[in-house]
Amino acid sequence: MQSNVREVRLNIENEFVLNLMAYFTTEENYVFVGNEGEVWLENLDHPKVQLIYINVQAELTHANTTFITQKLHFVMRNIRRKFLMHRVNALVLNVERFDEYTKTEGIKNISFVNVENAEAVYENQTLRKLFPGIATTNLSENIVELATRLKNDSKTRALQDVGFSMINKSPLVTQIYLVILGLFCLYLMFQIGRLPNTPIPADVFAAIHYGATFSPLIVAGEYWRLFTAAFIHLSLVHFFFNAMFMYRFGALLENVIGKWRFIFVIIVSALMGSLFGFAFSPRVSVGASGVAYGFIGVLLFLSFEMRKTFMPMTRQLVTQVMGFTLLFSFAMPNIDHFGHLGGLIGGFLATAIVGTPRTKPFMIRSVLSVVSLIILASGLWIRGVNLSEQENFNDINRALIFQYSEMGNITRAEQLLRALDIEVE
Repeated sequence: MQSNVREVRLNIENEFVLNLMAYFTTEENYVFVGNEGEVWLENLDHPKVQLIYINVQAELTHANTTFITQKLHFVMRNIRRKFLMHRVNALVLNVERFDEYTKTEGIKNISFVNVENAEAVYENQTLRKLFPGIATTNLSENIVELATRLKNDSKTRALQDVGFSMINKSPLVTQIYLVILGLFCLYLMFQIGRLPNTPIPADVFAAIHYGATFSPLIVAGEYWRLFTAAFIHLSLVHFFFNAMFMYRFGALLENVIGKWRFIFVIIVSALMGSLFGFAFSPRVSVGASGVAYGFIGVLLFLSFEMRKTFMPMTRQLVTQVMGFTLLFSFAMPNIDHFGHLGGLIGGFLATAIVGTPRTKPFMIRSVLSVVSLIILASGLWIRGVNLSEQENFNDINRALIFQYSEMGNITRAEQLLRALDIEVE
């Protein structure tokens, strides 16, 4: 990820303007994107105003208003294209004199507010609605104190930006998860080599035995399979593709959202990937692909939550994912694409629930995401149960029981006889 660190240099001596800038950058998380003579502030994550232009150059006449509007529309159009935003709203704060006959109302997505001093800001209802905290902030600080505060804030933001671009912390959760997957894959390959290929193929029997999603057993009460399937790989090729993908993005995302949030994402992505497969593709399914696509769901969420940092990466990712999926489809033809979709949705909703350490929590969003997750999971479960009842699993169920009996595992065979409600002829 490229860093966007820049040093703020200003050639502005208006104390009131510096107070406004200090408020917007420190309290509303705007970033200075102008130059020495122009004040442009940007916060693509703000729900109401993403771009602020403070007019400090000339009287606000009709000609100047037209010029500012054209310039704003050009910048807003570029932002929409670059960050895939449906709409960008801008605010022009005019601190200079203005021609009372100049029309500033009704301009699409741009609002003009005349504020010649702090009192005008406090009394302006438009600003109070857009920025509730502005009514109680101090806009009369000394210019020396302001300069120091703005400089320190600029350094802090620069360090945070560097923190995004240079990942110094070890992605411990990602590494542990991949090590577990790798060791278990080797163990399963060893076990498969020792199993007979009849009446059930050795790899299929091993997958079911160690926790793959298998609809009859899930309906019979082995719900844990919805989670354990994400730890099973039956070949090094399958493991390698998933591991390469997950380490590429897991190392970044774990550092951005934090270890505990990342663990929650893995759990939800695994469950949702398995639930989607259970609901739409009633077959034996294994692999951490749902978790891998859950990471894409996290990145999609971050691209909307922190557009400036993550949207460019997301746009580049689209091509990579398409290529990866195509290559993976040739390497592993029996792919559960519904599991991929479920993992992606699960990762997105999981991140929407827990948020990120760098952004303010939104309780309403978290509650709605929890409700959406519960409703979706319930619907998938009902559909999966109905689909399982419609499919005929008698042959594989009997073969599975016979295999356990042949291996001498009579206890498991009898357990399956009861769970699957099979009568012995």
